[in-house]
Amino acid sequence: MKIGISTCSVLVKRFFPLLCLFYTSSALKAEDSSLVLGVGVGTLYYPSYIGSKTYNTLSLPLPYIRYKSDYLRIDEDGLSSNFLGINDLKIDLSLSGSLPADSQNTSVRNGMPNLDLTGEVGFQLIYKIYENTPYKLFFETPLRAVLSTDFSNIAYRGIITNPQLKLSINYQKYEWTFRSGLLFTDKVYNTYYYGVEKQYVTLQRSQYRTTGGFGGFRSRVGVSYKNNSWWAGAFISYYNINHAVFQDSPLVETKENVYLGGAIAYIFYTNGK
Repeated sequence: MKIGISTCSVLVKRFFPLLCLFYTSSALKAEDSSLVLGVGVGTLYYPSYIGSKTYNTLSLPLPYIRYKSDYLRIDEDGLSSNFLGINDLKIDLSLSGSLPADSQNTSVRNGMPNLDLTGEVGFQLIYKIYENTPYKLFFETPLRAVLSTDFSNIAYRGIITNPQLKLSINYQKYEWTFRSGLLFTDKVYNTYYYGVEKQYVTLQRSQYRTTGGFGGFRSRVGVSYKNNSWWAGAFISYYNINHAVFQDSPLVETKENVYLGGAIAYIFYTNGK
């Protein structure tokens, strides 16, 4: 399923101003809001896709933005908006994505279409299980639609969900975050990454069709440090796709992958609490 860029442009032109108006008015009403701005550089070491033995390194300048109010939050986890909150239960906006991969650089995908840049957008249910300074424990269940783009078209690539536990520890100038949970993906998503159509069959690569279901296990550890005008952060994510519904795909070279990332930023503007 493909959506033309022109169609998306129309939707953006119609609805983006309304969203801007909503968030701007919400921010103005938030008396206890805070905004922090900075500039830095980050590096990411990552596989071409989960199950690939090919790794890539990307380094680039990054903006440092932290905003917090009763209506909107921007931090290392991305952008989120509190749509619904009842005691310890709330619903947030959930965003994620993955970088593109050139199939010619991955032997098992050689001759197949490249994997495009993807964006994931949806909602997540968050329940606060425990809070006692400096500890916070949450149960999170994001549900996101996946879209890919080659900058000429946008294509729908399925649904992904990742129920997980999140432990946050704020100690002095350090913030530690531990996440662990399961991945579930639908047939459309798994076919995009792990399916092999008849026209791409070779002597080393058989035709393969998959289903939706269990997509593996993921754990992540992150730490950040802030001191006056400087901020630094790093993380490591571990994926294990043992027993995933697509584990027998000829495009799966390994059952384990890691992501490593780090960044440092100089903070030049702080406003609010």
